[in-house]
Amino acid sequence: MKRMLIVDDHPVVAQSTQSLFLGMQLADAVEICHTAPETIAKLRQDDDWFRIWLDVDVPGAQGLSLIRWIQQIGLASRSAVITANRNPEWQAEVERMGFLGYVPKATGFEAFKHAIQHIVQGRFYFENSLGPRQPSLLTRRQVDVLRLVSHGRMSKEIARQLGLTPATVNNYITTILDALRARNRSHAVALGIEYGYLAPDALSEIAQRLEPAV
Repeated sequence: MKRMLIVDDHPVVAQSTQSLFLGMQLADAVEICHTAPETIAKLRQDDDWFRIWLDVDVPGAQGLSLIRWIQQIGLASRSAVITANRNPEWQAEVERMGFLGYVPKATGFEAFKHAIQHIVQGRFYFENSLGPRQPSLLTRRQVDVLRLVSHGRMSKEIARQLGLTPATVNNYITTILDALRARNRSHAVALGIEYGYLAPDALSEIAQRLEPAV
C-alpha cells in the first residue's frame, strides 16, 4: 500500500494537494500534518511512507530545521520539498542533503504535475540545478560548537564543556564562519538556524522528548 504524507500549514493548500495526488492515483492513502511537532510525532510512530512532501516554514520549524531533521532520521531519499519560497540556496542545500526535489508552489499546473510525477518515480527534480553548492556541510563537532555559541558561551567555556583547548574552539569557529559564509558569530548563529543546523528551541525540545530511550 502506497501512503503519502503532506506537511503544510495551510489547510486549503494541503487538502488541494491531497486531492490532486489521489486524483492522479499516485497513492492509496494521503495524510496531512500541519506543524513540525505533529510531523515529528507521526514519523516517530510510523516512518513507513512512500513519499513525504514538506513545506518549509510550518509552525514549530524555522528555515530548514524540519527538513534537516527529516534527513537526519534517514527519510530524505523518500521526501521532497513543496514550498512558496523560491530560495536558490535552500534548494541547493535540500539537493545536497539527498532529497528528491524542491518544487515551488508557483510552478504552473502542468509543470507542477510533471515535477510530482518525476519525484513519485524516484527521480530528482530541482529547477535550474547547478548541483550541490554552499553552504558547506558542518561536522557534528562544528554543530556542537555552534550550538554553544548560540547559547552565548565564550571560547573558554565551550572548550571546558567539550574537553577542547580554547585555540581548538577558535579554529572550529573560524571554519564554521567560512563554511556558512558568515560575517561573525551572531551571523553564523542566524544562518545555522536558517539552514537547520540549529533547531528552534520548541522543535529541539520536542525532538529530544520523542527520542527513544537508549
